[in-house]
Amino acid sequence: MDIAGGLYGFFGTSDPTALALDLLVAVVLAVSIAYLALEIYRIYVEYTRKEAPVTAKPEPARPVPAKAPEPAIKPAARPVTGPGPMEAIKPTLAVKPEIPAIDVVKGTLPESMVSLTQKYRLGSLTLASHDGLVIASTSKTPDQDAAVYSGLFQELYKVKQEPYYYVESKGVGLYSVESGAQKVIGVAIRKDGLAPEEVKAIREDTKKVVDRFAAGR
Repeated sequence: MDIAGGLYGFFGTSDPTALALDLLVAVVLAVSIAYLALEIYRIYVEYTRKEAPVTAKPEPARPVPAKAPEPAIKPAARPVTGPGPMEAIKPTLAVKPEIPAIDVVKGTLPESMVSLTQKYRLGSLTLASHDGLVIASTSKTPDQDAAVYSGLFQELYKVKQEPYYYVESKGVGLYSVESGAQKVIGVAIRKDGLAPEEVKAIREDTKKVVDRFAAGR
């Protein structure tokens, strides 16, 4: 059996036009998978790469000026009546982010996703399954966000298990929640990332939404 005959048999067709279309679809699919794998690898390397510490060069020794001779009689020291300039400065306490008291569980899943996005000031939010499929999203590119960043989350989790990862170069925060036997990965687009209090809150709110609609109630 020649090559053409093998291709006709593999694709289950004897029509040359149908065979050409099948081959074209197979090539496009292969290129898309290769691009997706390269993108995941590039982001993973970018996130985990650590810059080598820069060692400061020692400054050349400077000559120590000779001390002037002290006077035989020193003036009496005046008592200090108040705190010095440095003692008066108190460290500024970090301001915790103010999270609006919004109930994110609405009548439908899309409405709940919009509430999550607004409550945490996100550009968009995508919930993806562990295998990279879109569960719900407010993004303009939900399939790409789910496929790329769910894979990236799993790679980062293998290196160091954290509840939240922030990819600064992409402005993307990644987190996960569990609902029963289902593990859901959140892809939160926000340039400044999420504070620890916000990470805890958004994971709790996301779990409420997933629990509500996963059960189909």
